[in-house]
Amino acid sequence: MKKHWLIILTGIIIILSSCGSGSDNQMNLSKESGAGSPEALNGGEVTQTDQVVRKLIRTGDLSFETDDLETTGKRIKEAISKNKAWISSENESTSGRQINRMLSIRVPADRFDAIIEDIGAGVERFDLKNISSNDVTEEFLDVEARLKNRKALENRYLELLSKAATTADLLQIENQINLLRSEIESIEGRMKYLSNQVDYSTLSVNYYKKISVQAHFGEKIGQGLQNGWTGLIYFIILITTLWPFILIGLLVFFGIRFYLKRKRKNNQSPR
Repeated sequence: MKKHWLIILTGIIIILSSCGSGSDNQMNLSKESGAGSPEALNGGEVTQTDQVVRKLIRTGDLSFETDDLETTGKRIKEAISKNKAWISSENESTSGRQINRMLSIRVPADRFDAIIEDIGAGVERFDLKNISSNDVTEEFLDVEARLKNRKALENRYLELLSKAATTADLLQIENQINLLRSEIESIEGRMKYLSNQVDYSTLSVNYYKKISVQAHFGEKIGQGLQNGWTGLIYFIILITTLWPFILIGLLVFFGIRFYLKRKRKNNQSPR
């Protein structure tokens, strides 16, 4: 029983010491990062001051009109290939009297400004050009420190596990290790997400072409003809599916009609 309480007490001391060391680590990291001091940013690239690398998540939104959707699309895809980026989503829609094409592009952070320049090379005027940066250095350092502390605590629990004297102690320590492992995986997932967002910026591009009144009218007529043809096909399919019921209905209808005619004829004949 004394050993059991000794292990529990040791675990509590370890947790408290880990929390304390986590706070100290975070304070040291904050001092090293020079929190509150201005950082120089060169064209959106990650800059390094002392021993801390600034972690920036950069995003952008571009919207502009074009006279030729195909030519503009080809030029954008050439810029994507040139800057080693890729399209994460792409869709086209028609609203009112314009055709819209929307792209979501993932691009290496050090090529973010270059791809914006390449895409905007043939654009006379942007309807929207919004570039933003989100500094996640503090969160990244905090997550990194938490991960380090949890892994250190996991190693200490593993040492206690090898010295467990009873089954109860063994199960209790294993339960704590499982909880720690779940927390470590969650922290690692957050770190992976932040790293991915920092390493690859997201650029949303919307380019559109206005449709003339004549083209819009012709498009509506064409769409109406297409809808009518589609409706006719579905009607034929429905008829072919329901033909047994239609046949039974016709037989019943003509049977009742024949019966009523015969009855009326019998009533009219002289007795």
